Amino acid sequence: MPTYLKGAMISALFSISTALHASAVDRLSDLLTRHDGIQADFEQYTVSEEGGRQEHSSGEFVLERPARFDWHTELPFEQRIVSDGEYIWIYDPDLEQVTRKSADNQVGSAPAMILSGNIEALEEQFDVRQIDDAPDREVFELVPQEADSGFVRIRLLFSGELLTELLLEDSLGQRTSIMLDDIKVDPAVDESRFNFVPPDGVDVILDPGA
Repeated sequence: MPTYLKGAMISALFSISTALHASAVDRLSDLLTRHDGIQADFEQYTVSEEGGRQEHSSGEFVLERPARFDWHTELPFEQRIVSDGEYIWIYDPDLEQVTRKSADNQVGSAPAMILSGNIEALEEQFDVRQIDDAPDREVFELVPQEADSGFVRIRLLFSGELLTELLLEDSLGQRTSIMLDDIKVDPAVDESRFNFVPPDGVDVILDPGA
């Protein structure tokens, strides 16, 4: 094949790939940002290489975009992670301990970027592909652009245009599935949920830089 034809073919393939990426990013952005808030129950599993469920936790969360949330793990051990947009508070009742860190420390957290709908940050760090676009099911795959990101891939499953599952595979081969249920969009939420006040008698640890 003549060199000029090879060059033209490579250029065409690159253009198609770029167009598909842009289309996938636009669609993912539409799905993640069409609602200002979301409330749901969650179950989180560590998934073995054979696909079996191992470590398990469950609870419920509410999120108000762009940066406020209350993630409440109920089982097997209670924990609350609350963000008021400025600080993130991690409360472990069993340890009688609260850790406060700057919300800016969560900017690089892929699950936080996904749930908050921060599509610009996602596009900067991941190549986005849509790998399933059935009428009632859409699946996106996010592959990190940097090898040291900690993740190999992330898959997002939407059912009825609602995010219902996140599957994260890290660089050590461990896979984590976060499944969402009883999803409510734009719920009426008491503002006090995002204003965490440490209970009396607990140890408060200030994370460096917070």
